[in-house]
Amino acid sequence: MKKELLINETESFSEIIKQINNAEESIYICMYIWRDDNIGNLIAEELIKAADRGVEVKILKDKVGAVFERIEQQKQSFFHKDSEVGLTIKEWVLSLLYYRDNDCSKKQCRNERLNRMLNHDNITIKSDEERNDHSKFYIFDDEVLILGGINIGDKTVDETSGKYADYMIKFADSKLVSYFWNRLSGKKDKISCQDVEFYFNIRERDLFEIKPKVLELLRNAKYRIDIEMAYFGDPDITEEIILAANRGVNVTIITSKEANVQHSLNQRILEKIIEESNSKVKVYLSDRMIHSKFVCIDRSKFFLGSANFHKLGMDKLSELNVLVENEVGIGDKWSRWREKHLQECRLISEEKKLDYNSLIALTEAVLC
Repeated sequence: MKKELLINETESFSEIIKQINNAEESIYICMYIWRDDNIGNLIAEELIKAADRGVEVKILKDKVGAVFERIEQQKQSFFHKDSEVGLTIKEWVLSLLYYRDNDCSKKQCRNERLNRMLNHDNITIKSDEERNDHSKFYIFDDEVLILGGINIGDKTVDETSGKYADYMIKFADSKLVSYFWNRLSGKKDKISCQDVEFYFNIRERDLFEIKPKVLELLRNAKYRIDIEMAYFGDPDITEEIILAANRGVNVTIITSKEANVQHSLNQRILEKIIEESNSKVKVYLSDRMIHSKFVCIDRSKFFLGSANFHKLGMDKLSELNVLVENEVGIGDKWSRWREKHLQECRLISEEKKLDYNSLIALTEAVLC
């Protein structure tokens, strides 16, 4: 089995486009956000080319993601061009909290590529349902699986938006893909995959596997926990991080200096972790937009995917994470990237009081 950690958008989209171009029979995509921008259109164009040569393309796109497509960055959704009352209310609330300075027009521009996809005999699209499915994955010819935290869209829009940080992971193995499909569909599979296991949150089945696994990993860490996380807020996970540090585990956290959403809640949680661990947790703030959902335990267990450490990611949304163990290649590549990234970050572990709005943090704690 081949495994490869894909770091940030350049590696991830390069590999995804390569796999689209190499596909011979089928492509399956499950996506939360798909923007009508350079990357969104590039992926669409390559999928049309694949379909033209006979590849069967299936796309499962969650309508809930349209809220962020229509209020962030260029405010253009690839699939969801029509306004709806429920989504418009959510857009208004989030815009009021976080996106007041974005002057781009929300008027949706029609896209000829979308029309070509909708009318193509070899492309099936399901995008009209609010599934609350935050997972992101691709399957090519039932041979290659790519999953992680990166949505489809431009990650660095301009100089003011900052750089981006996130991961995808690629597996090339038909047996593993078959095992993944069986786990996703709820079938009991006698075949297990050595050193790789998938964990699912599936709302419609009331299945939530990710939080128990996170707590188990944190609780059983022997000497080191490294966390790169976009959003915090689940109280049980926060408490387990503090307990680990106080029993002597070396805990490091990297997150955004300025999160795009729930910034105040993040800062409040970090302040709690610093205070209650007596500054034993090393907390770093990055100038990058940390969109990662990544945990490394004892430098040998890598847990990553789409689930954030807030209550939505643990208890409300459909999510997909994977645990990979004892993979030296992944560990070495991640360690090299981490050391480089840390040079960009600021250590704040000695700062007892962080700058955030307590009222907004309380509101975010309720919403997130």
